[in-house]
Amino acid sequence: MPFYYHPRTFTPLRVEADRKAIKNGLRHAVFTKNREKYIGEWKNNLREGKGFSLTKKGILYDGDWVNGLRHGFGVLSRRLFTGAYSLVYRGGWAYGKPEGIGWRYYNNGDRYLGFWRRGQRHGYGKMWYADGTFYAGYWKADRRNGLGIFVQDNNNRYEGHWVDDLKDGYGQFYHIHTGQMQEGCWRSGVCVTSNMADIAVRQSCVLPTPYPIPRVKVLNSERFMEESLYWLSREKGEIDKNLKHCINQM
Repeated sequence: MPFYYHPRTFTPLRVEADRKAIKNGLRHAVFTKNREKYIGEWKNNLREGKGFSLTKKGILYDGDWVNGLRHGFGVLSRRLFTGAYSLVYRGGWAYGKPEGIGWRYYNNGDRYLGFWRRGQRHGYGKMWYADGTFYAGYWKADRRNGLGIFVQDNNNRYEGHWVDDLKDGYGQFYHIHTGQMQEGCWRSGVCVTSNMADIAVRQSCVLPTPYPIPRVKVLNSERFMEESLYWLSREKGEIDKNLKHCINQM
C-alpha cells in the first residue's frame, strides 16, 4: 500500500513559486537584468502607480507608471560626473513618451516650455535658445510650423508664418536698430517680395535712419492701372505665385 496520497488539488512547487513571485503593491527595491533599480508600486508584474527607476547609465525617472510605461506626470533627470543630477524633462507622459505640457532642458542650454505629442514638440510652445534668441509660436513634429515670433539676440524680430523651421508665407520683420519694418512674403527662409516702412518708435532706436521713408501714394490710380503694361498683360484671375502663396498662409 503506498504511503503517499496525491490530492486532486495539488499544485507543483514551481507553479506556486511563480505565483508568489508575481509583484503587486509596493516593493522597496527590484533590480532588472539590465541592472536597473526600481522602487515603487506594481500590478501583475508591471510597474503601475508611483515609483522611480534608475538605469545603469544614470537616467532617473520619478513619477507615474501605467502598464510598465511612464504615463501621467513625471520628472526625468540625468546623473552628472559629479554625482549630481541635471533636469532633462518635467511634465506629462503618455505610453513612455512626453505628452501634453512639459519643460525640456537640452544639453546645449536650450529650454522649451509647451505642448508635446508622442515625444515631439507639437502645438503652442516657447523656446529659449542658448545663443540668446527666442521663439514663441506653433510647432509640428518638432519643427516650427504655423504662426510664430522669433526674436534675435540683437532684438530684431520676425512675426509671421513658418514651415519646417523656416520663414514661409506672410510675415513682418522688425529692424529694431534702424526703426524699420519689412512686410512681405517669405519662401523657405528667403524674402521674395516686401515693402519697407518706418515704425512708430523709429527716433528712439539705436541707429535710426537719418530720414523717414516717405509715404508712397498714387495720385491717379485708375489711369495708372489703365496704362500699366504689366496689368494689361494679366489674364482674369491671374495672380503672382509668391503673392498667392502668402494669401493662402493668411
